[in-house]
Amino acid sequence: MQRNHIVRYGNYITPGITKAMSLWQILTFLLLASLASAQDESSQRELSRAVELHQSGHYTEAITSYRAFLKAHPEADAVRSNLGAALAHEGRYTEAIQEYALALSTQPTNYGIRFNLALAYYKMGETMQAVKEFEEVYAIQPANDPERRRLMLLLAECYLRQGEDERVIALLDPLADIDPNDLALAYLLGTALLHQGQDERGALMIQRILRNGDTAEAHMLMAFTHMKANDKKVATQEVDRALTLNPNLPEAYSLRGRLAFLASDLDGAERAFRKALALDATAFDAHLWLGTLLRQEGKLKGARSSLELAIQMRPKDVRVSYQFALLSSDEGDDRRAAALLEELIKRMPDYIEVHRSLSTIYFRLGRVEEGRQEKKIAEAMDAAIQAKDQERGRSLQK
Repeated sequence: MQRNHIVRYGNYITPGITKAMSLWQILTFLLLASLASAQDESSQRELSRAVELHQSGHYTEAITSYRAFLKAHPEADAVRSNLGAALAHEGRYTEAIQEYALALSTQPTNYGIRFNLALAYYKMGETMQAVKEFEEVYAIQPANDPERRRLMLLLAECYLRQGEDERVIALLDPLADIDPNDLALAYLLGTALLHQGQDERGALMIQRILRNGDTAEAHMLMAFTHMKANDKKVATQEVDRALTLNPNLPEAYSLRGRLAFLASDLDGAERAFRKALALDATAFDAHLWLGTLLRQEGKLKGARSSLELAIQMRPKDVRVSYQFALLSSDEGDDRRAAALLEELIKRMPDYIEVHRSLSTIYFRLGRVEEGRQEKKIAEAMDAAIQAKDQERGRSLQK
């Protein structure tokens, strides 16, 4: 069972609980505070037993005892929060969220409880809810709180999951030079910078990670850089090296699947995407690309299932919307597909594949002149992209 209060960034581990005291100090404090309000001896014994069970690692039994105490003392919010922590430790996040929410209903400014609520959403893959709660904690947590860095890294990872690279950079870039040995920060910031085409600054983050040894995270960033430069061979070598160093990186399997997909190794791509999802059911890229692959193979039901999961994670992502447009065409509804693609062009006029696909669909619908216009736009954009990729490839070889 994954521990509730530990958050991993690849090989870099950061405690996730936003409390300066140890768990035992917290439990002792809760015991003393709650015993003061517990008038009957049986309740005192029940709470004392719950704390002892929690401290000794008997979480299931502690949960039972906490609940027995709360039946008699439902107002004991501190104990309710501790029940949430025990439930979360056991992976019972939905129940934990219910308890945290009840505790917060009377203690809305308790940022320790709110942090644990956010962490439970994070563990469930409910990234949008996690961001909402993490942001509330960030707004009220003192700037000198020793746990603020941990909160910022979690919030940055959630932004990254949602594809909000600009927000990752805004949050972390001001801190990047304070501690050049902060590898978790370097990995998250480097990923966002490379996504945004800030290759020089992203390369600096790679160098920082490599100075601390040959790591999977550094090879992942290099793989992404080479993939952007259309150097798929070297990108594949880098991601394979990352997986050798750490075979439990879901993002590495997602990237490996994309590279296999681009090399027309569809079986290998599907295996990689499914491995990524086995490690992390909230891996957006794996859902998106698995849905894309299944659609191209004509497995439309499976494609729709994967794409629906992807769009739940990122409702505004244009790549998912694009795949839904193509899925409509594959299902025989070119008019709907054309409407969806036209809407996409309004949202992102520089998306070359949308122009190319819309051209094809216009021709099928008999809208020849519009088809020619979209084809012309796509060809011009394609030439510009190839020139830019060649220039980036030359810079990497220097």
